[in-house]
Amino acid sequence: MDYLKTRTLQALRWSEQYTKTDMVYLAGSGFWINLGVVLTSFFSLALYTVFARTLSPETYGIYQYFLSAGGLIGALTLTGMNSAVIRAVARGNEGMFLSSVRTQLRWGLIPVAVACCIAGYYFIRGNIPFGAGFLILGIFVPFTYAMNTYSAYLIGKKDFKKSFTYNLWVNLLFYSALIVAAFAHASALILLAVHFVSQGIAHYLAHRRTLRAYPPNNTTDTETSAFGGHLSVMGILGTVANQLDNFLVFHFLGPATLAIYAFATAIPDRLGGLLKFIPASMLPMLATQSEEATKEALSWSRMVWVVVLVALLAGAYALIAPLVFMILFPTYMAAVPFSQIYALSMITTLGSIFSAALIAQRQIRSLYVFNTALPIIGIVLQFFGIALYGLWGLIAAKILVAFILTVTASFLLLRR
Repeated sequence: MDYLKTRTLQALRWSEQYTKTDMVYLAGSGFWINLGVVLTSFFSLALYTVFARTLSPETYGIYQYFLSAGGLIGALTLTGMNSAVIRAVARGNEGMFLSSVRTQLRWGLIPVAVACCIAGYYFIRGNIPFGAGFLILGIFVPFTYAMNTYSAYLIGKKDFKKSFTYNLWVNLLFYSALIVAAFAHASALILLAVHFVSQGIAHYLAHRRTLRAYPPNNTTDTETSAFGGHLSVMGILGTVANQLDNFLVFHFLGPATLAIYAFATAIPDRLGGLLKFIPASMLPMLATQSEEATKEALSWSRMVWVVVLVALLAGAYALIAPLVFMILFPTYMAAVPFSQIYALSMITTLGSIFSAALIAQRQIRSLYVFNTALPIIGIVLQFFGIALYGLWGLIAAKILVAFILTVTASFLLLRR
């Protein structure tokens, strides 16, 4: 075992002359992040399997619609603070952890007010379930978003193992509660309540445990809150673009078709998530490097292996997708062809790497271009795609946006 470990370390150190990156750090951090992604994907697929067997397409479609509404309401919170906290903590400013949480909770009053207004609209129209659903979103979304900052704090301290452990317990509580609710044949409203109540409790417990494990120092800086605010504002359009697809399918094609679309995108999204350890683990490392060193480490010639890996994942999945659906989601075989083509959208992983580098280097102007122009393009393409060609048009729009995102992010980073 010691011999194998030594040889692995030697191979990683040897590769650094070509990658210009600390490969031992990347492999170590990537192990814990990717293990977390793998287990989360497993839990998620188990939940999808249960949903496919216990919920009607209409019930699941309405539940999915509420989740998208929660994502849009969450866009009004300071969603960019986590990335800013990672950067600050990596530089030793640990006091920004609790400062960020307090700021997020205060800012959360805005989405609470918006959700209550929407709930009031539905109550007036006599739609009690939808009114109650938006009340749940208004109460729990801002709180949950603020409490999950513990993970950013641990990543900034480069304790990826502890971040994995805490996230594992959070996911165990969250997915177990939803699976029990699904077997009880809960309504969409009850599923929504279980979703956010269990998630909020789990994140709060992890937050408290993090404070006991790593009491933060009192060192703060003057730029993190402002930078987090910039990231949050520029992220609003991106969140709208990411959640708009479910809204469009729900309103144009109905909740049953939304269920098909959700199952079509489920596995490709989780396979793409297996590569998200790369930008997640690189962000705290790049935050301490110069702009020139970052560009050298992320040149296109060194990103080829990511492209190859994405292509292999997408191709392999397209081949086995019919069998996977036959085993896991037999009632949703109509989603197979959509899912096979949608796998091409995993190329966004590469764009995420360049985006993380822009955050690490605090390239505010480039980030505004990236996070405003691209979401607008995505919103337009998705709307016209589904309006003209239905679900196929939406899938094509999502793939096209993924490629545009990747090319744009690389250009903004490497153009100077």
